[in-house]
Amino acid sequence: MTMHIKQSTVRSMLTVARRGKKRLNLDSDALAVLTALINLLAQETIARTAQTAANTGDRQVTKEHLKRVIAQIMLDFAV
Repeated sequence: MTMHIKQSTVRSMLTVARRGKKRLNLDSDALAVLTALINLLAQETIARTAQTAANTGDRQVTKEHLKRVIAQIMLDFAV
């Protein structure tokens, strides 16, 4: 089973992030690229978290594994 974040969800996230400010017009191509990026980021985070758990001999992923990976992901995506 493959899960994906939908474009409508990304649009809703942007609306919530703006907290009632003037409506943001987002080009459909930009929305598609942003949605693809968010999906890739989520997939990479999940894969790295699972690998971190496996590397430490754990059979269950915990928030501690996720905390380690999030720091790495943020550095990898920093511009």
